[in-house]
Amino acid sequence: MHSLYESLTVSWNLGGMNFNQDSLLLALYCPSDAPHESFLEAATLPQVSATSQKHVGERSSSGNHPNEWFIPHFPITRHDSCQFRLFAKDNRRDDDEWEHLASSPTLQMLMATITPTNLHLAFARNPTEMVVQFTTAQRGTPVVQYALAVNAAALHQEKTSKKATGTSHTYQASDMCQAPANQTGPGKFQSPGQLHVVRLQDLEPLQTYSYKVGLAGGQGIVWSDEYTFTTAPPVGHDMRFSYLVYGDQGCPSVGWGRGGEWTSALMKSELNRRKNNDDSMIVAAHHFGDLSYARGAAHIWDEWFQMMQPIMTRIPLMISVGNHEYDHTSGGSNEKDPSGVQSDHGYMPKWGDYGDDSGGECGVPTAKRFVMPEAGGNGVFWYSHDYATVHTIVLSAEHNLTKGSRQYTWLEKDLRNVNRTLTPWVIMEMHRPLYESEFIPWERKVNAGLRRQVEDLLFHHDVDLILSGHYHAYLRSCDGLYQSKCNRGGPTYMTIGTAGAFLDPTLLVPTRWTKRFVRQHFGYGRITIHNASTLHFAFVRAGPENNPNTGNVEDEVWIHRRR
Repeated sequence: MHSLYESLTVSWNLGGMNFNQDSLLLALYCPSDAPHESFLEAATLPQVSATSQKHVGERSSSGNHPNEWFIPHFPITRHDSCQFRLFAKDNRRDDDEWEHLASSPTLQMLMATITPTNLHLAFARNPTEMVVQFTTAQRGTPVVQYALAVNAAALHQEKTSKKATGTSHTYQASDMCQAPANQTGPGKFQSPGQLHVVRLQDLEPLQTYSYKVGLAGGQGIVWSDEYTFTTAPPVGHDMRFSYLVYGDQGCPSVGWGRGGEWTSALMKSELNRRKNNDDSMIVAAHHFGDLSYARGAAHIWDEWFQMMQPIMTRIPLMISVGNHEYDHTSGGSNEKDPSGVQSDHGYMPKWGDYGDDSGGECGVPTAKRFVMPEAGGNGVFWYSHDYATVHTIVLSAEHNLTKGSRQYTWLEKDLRNVNRTLTPWVIMEMHRPLYESEFIPWERKVNAGLRRQVEDLLFHHDVDLILSGHYHAYLRSCDGLYQSKCNRGGPTYMTIGTAGAFLDPTLLVPTRWTKRFVRQHFGYGRITIHNASTLHFAFVRAGPENNPNTGNVEDEVWIHRRR
């Protein structure tokens, strides 16, 4: 029997047969009796060896045997059995036929169809609520059992614990807009399983709760591990707190190495270090777009969730949509586009470089896998929420922001209704930046186009800070930036697209408003709200655990406002 997340070593013996390594293919089949053409994933032996080499330090034995594949965490599967098969190709033949050489013993996957996976939290519009989401293969009633974490036994006692049930949904290949996301067949679309949403209500503010999730069915409930979260304070509550901000992450299977892993590991370490320190407690993580970089490869979503779960089960993850979640060039009509756009393609202004970067997903997996606060906004695409003294606005740079558009009209109303007595800080997040000085001419046209759409509105309503990603580097502008000039009463702009995607090698165009630029280093931002008029920002460098520079603060700034 084998369990999800456990490590596994696959070994093979060619028995003296002489094959070119590039002509050998190792494929994974779930379920184990799937026909040869219906593989889940496949890789040549050089690809297998390269993947195994990355994790050589995690193995119980030293070294890396050439006929072994070490898998540190078995991937999420929604079948009860799996099998590896080895194939060879005769390069002297012109056809694409592969010869089956051998099969591994069947792996019986322990409770794979009912084990909760992809757990994550999100704040709701009401600070007395928390949204809990998770995934299973089987249908059933999603359940969350929770209790105030007054002691270790509270969650297991009927008098001190409560249960809440929720709803479930899923999506199919046919729900998405274009290839490769909507293609079926070997190595193509994989079902995400049942996506469960449970909303916990009437929670006490600023309290820590224990919880676990499970699926109620005919054979009882298979519970997840136990976790804790801390609820939000009342809106306007004057307190010191911190949260993490970043964009552009991905995971190793995307092909960029381990940057995403290093960033998530450092965030986990920071959570552990600060969990008992109320004055610097990390309350949330905000990811402003380009989340998993699945781009139609469903298993990438699972791997990214698996990588991030140690964080997302403890603090809410609030997201934005980037070009790699939404952008598409066809297939969006007939109500397929979950953002409500009626055209066949996504937003394509004349000054833009908007294409098919989502791999045909057109926002469907993102909209189905995440629930963000609703307040007259548009699901995961644009919304706002309050935490203590901060009002956060999330926009979609992948949608129309011209005056009179749905998004602009919503933004204008949201800004007009902000109570600056309760939430003096107004911070906006969107995937593409309004200001950026990297030497990428076509992208700078996009920045200028976005500024023409919303810069005056943001200036008029005294937005304090604007956070973005898209560029895979870190950049901080001067304070008070408006119409490309500093100290004019505008916001500070920051680009933090450094959470794991390949890092930009690009140099800068000289500008007077660029104050700090960090190139070729992974990392994330940490915002600490001290009071109604003082905010501290730090850019924290991520990297391998044994790198002495990992965790260094590469840039920091204090932002002060007269209220």
